[in-house]
Amino acid sequence: AVWAQVQSGSWRQSTGPCRAQMRDSERKTLKARRKMPKTSEEMTRENSTEDDTGLDDDPPEPPKAKVSVEGGTGFFTWGRWKKMAIRAFMGTFMIGTFSGVIYLGHVYICILVFCLQCFIFAELVGVRKRQAAERRMPLFRSIQWAWFLVAAFYTWSGHASEFLVQSPQRFHAWTTISRFILENNVIISFNSYAALLIVSVLSLRKGLYKYQLTQYTWTVVTICIVVFQTQAVFQLIYVGLFWFVLPSCLVICNDIMAYYCGQFLGKKIIRRQFLELSPNKTWEGFLGSAVFTCIFAFWFSGKLCAYEFMTCPPDDITFVITRLSCTPAKMYQRQQLKTMLEVVLRPGIVEAIPGMAALANVELCSVQLHAICLGLFASFVAPFGGFLSSAIKRAYGIKDFASLIPGHGGMMDRFDCQFVMFLCTYVHYRTFCKAPVTLEAVFSAAMLLSLDEQKELSRRLQSRLALTGT
Repeated sequence: AVWAQVQSGSWRQSTGPCRAQMRDSERKTLKARRKMPKTSEEMTRENSTEDDTGLDDDPPEPPKAKVSVEGGTGFFTWGRWKKMAIRAFMGTFMIGTFSGVIYLGHVYICILVFCLQCFIFAELVGVRKRQAAERRMPLFRSIQWAWFLVAAFYTWSGHASEFLVQSPQRFHAWTTISRFILENNVIISFNSYAALLIVSVLSLRKGLYKYQLTQYTWTVVTICIVVFQTQAVFQLIYVGLFWFVLPSCLVICNDIMAYYCGQFLGKKIIRRQFLELSPNKTWEGFLGSAVFTCIFAFWFSGKLCAYEFMTCPPDDITFVITRLSCTPAKMYQRQQLKTMLEVVLRPGIVEAIPGMAALANVELCSVQLHAICLGLFASFVAPFGGFLSSAIKRAYGIKDFASLIPGHGGMMDRFDCQFVMFLCTYVHYRTFCKAPVTLEAVFSAAMLLSLDEQKELSRRLQSRLALTGT
């Protein structure tokens, strides 16, 4: 009977009025909804870039990481040993490359650090890149790189100018253009900043405001991570390679030992999860690496003190490979533990502490004690730079920032802990190790005075010496 109605067309006639009523009802519902005030969710959806880019504003939920039982069942498997071998080989290769650049000298190390900054900046800004949106924004990626280069120029040129001012004779040997750029680095940086601010605002496109402003915000955060945390690297290199090589090696040692301690002992002593951001990290790896890092810091710093190339500061910025020679500072020279404790605390403190008399005659460099402090920081604070990187990767659903280094990922995956470590080393050096005034700094400042001012300075110094009876 139903089939007969369909064939005769009576079914259409019977359902026609019902369809018309449904269409009228839908129109009335739409009109009513248009008159109602918009909810916050609807307003947010209208302001989003989903219609413009074809992508949601929020990144997709990352897949749940597979939690491996480190040191547990299936440890001696071919896949695990292959992964460890690849990591060990590439780690050895990177350490060898790092050692070769250190042998070349201070300028080449600065170039290496700047290249690493460029790689890491590219990896971080690429995390939020959306091709569909950026096809409608010409030069947007170039503007991001311009912001990075202005920040890098401001930090590097400022420290280089401050260093060269201490030796005016060397500074005057530079070309006129180089001296002009370094002497006026602040005004050049500010003018570049002002120009970029104007260009950035003019580059905003209707319908993409939220996406562009979010990208600019992420660019500023990336610059803070990559550039301003490493702004003191130049000073660490040029006060003596010791203060650059030691913190770098401490982070490398901590990373290696955390991996192998976790592989061999993970989840065998402490079953509780260490950190939700990094499910593969274990308490055994975190604590075991701290012990090995502190031991390595004490031993390795003592070895570095034996090389003048590591402890002597250079007096010029040059590409020529030279052999440095100087009288090492007191903190690089071996002293009795008793002498160091009495200088820091008070005379007679060693005799007052039970059991310390046996260690009073032990000789070591005072910088080895500073190295232990840096080792503790590299073990308990610097890894949180890596945990922050893990949070970024999980937020955007990626395993590694890049695949540049087999078994290790990208540059950011390897150097995420180095940023905060360099910053800590610089603060530690300025607070506890740097002399407030040096003879070289005073002489360099006197060379900038006029002839009459130099004569007045000489007269005052002679008067001062006469009052002291020398």
